[in-house]
Amino acid sequence: MKIGILGYGKMGKAVEKLSHDLGHETSRVLDSTIDVAIDFTAPLAVKKTAIVLSKTQTPWVLGTTGWNREEVLQIVQDHKIPLLYGPNFSLGMAFFSRLAKTAGSLMEDFYDKVGIEIHHAEKKDAPSGTALKLMEKVPGLTFTSIRSGHHVGTHQVIFDSQEDTVEITHRAKNRDGFAKGAILGAEWLVGKQGIYIFDDFFKERFS
Repeated sequence: MKIGILGYGKMGKAVEKLSHDLGHETSRVLDSTIDVAIDFTAPLAVKKTAIVLSKTQTPWVLGTTGWNREEVLQIVQDHKIPLLYGPNFSLGMAFFSRLAKTAGSLMEDFYDKVGIEIHHAEKKDAPSGTALKLMEKVPGLTFTSIRSGHHVGTHQVIFDSQEDTVEITHRAKNRDGFAKGAILGAEWLVGKQGIYIFDDFFKERFS
């Protein structure tokens, strides 16, 4: 499979290296030889990429956050671009998210729910897309965001009562986990039609 890499920052470089390790070719140019595009760019670039891909219907794995969902998804739908998107492509985070959702439903109103997320100082969005997704899954959950140093990403969900405290934590050690999930998602997306979120891939692959 030949993967077009959009965005050659830390995530793009991680995707490139791991793609080669897994036996795939990569390119930083979007042309007719690309089987799938993996995108970790900036929010303002996403609409432009959608317009470019609309001409070829190249499958698109989108890990960028903060883009205009209504506008971009309309382009994707109108031009039949196969799309897999999500705020976090870590398999570990997908497991963590399920644990948090289950814990939230079991504990209901017996515990206060609060989240803490820590990311590197250069990350602009706060709360992160991952934190927003967790708040959708766990009613009543709120997040405090910390941007400092060189943290890859830590998310902690705390369930607190007068009697005890339950904490679950996901801590990324490096960017390889996000890159691996994006590549596995790209392999899954090729040959499909439609718009998918990372949960769709995860459920099919691991349920």
